[in-house]
Amino acid sequence: MDTAQSAGGLACAQDGRVLGEVLIDSPQTHSRRLLPALEFLLGQCGLVRADLSGLAVSLGPGFFTGLRIGLASAQGLALSLELPVAGFSSLRLMAAGLAGAGGVVWAVADARRGLVYAAPFRAGQDGLERLDADAAYSPARLAPLLTPPALLVGSGARLHAAELLRPGLELAPAWADTPRPGLLALLGQGRLDQGQGLKPEDLRPRYCRPSDAEVRFGLPLDGYRLIE
Repeated sequence: MDTAQSAGGLACAQDGRVLGEVLIDSPQTHSRRLLPALEFLLGQCGLVRADLSGLAVSLGPGFFTGLRIGLASAQGLALSLELPVAGFSSLRLMAAGLAGAGGVVWAVADARRGLVYAAPFRAGQDGLERLDADAAYSPARLAPLLTPPALLVGSGARLHAAELLRPGLELAPAWADTPRPGLLALLGQGRLDQGQGLKPEDLRPRYCRPSDAEVRFGLPLDGYRLIE
């Protein structure tokens, strides 16, 4: 399940292949579309909930309400079915979709309020290597950290391209801005197969910035960091 941004989706994977995938980008909230999409996906794959052996969910950073909906749904399913859960950074997932491009990939998601969530990664022999923590930045604060050559991916990079791009910094195609749920399912299956699943009560959302209510009480908006 991935509900970190306004566009999200679900997928089922088995034995290293994606059985089905549902991508949704509509005005309806995740609370109205997530579970109906799950039942549709399972039906199309010839499965029922009892056939599931584990879950993978995006932990953020992302939009607060969407993250809570996805996390609560995953926790509820995992508790009722007694399943382990693999949680992933939404920025890692975004970068993983472009790991084949090589070099440094900056995943940059929209955080609203004029901010972005961002983290750099590099594709290596042992998979995707994290170069720094997930964090919330103003575009002005992020721009000096972007060292060419690098590829930028995500709605935040596209939204603030005028402030972030310069020679040697390339913007990925728009199709790459929305992470594929199928990739999340495959990554989750790999982690669960290694016995690295978590209990549902141990999952924690990755907000990386204070909520609007906390900001009103004086907490700064950027500079929050969270290491996976």
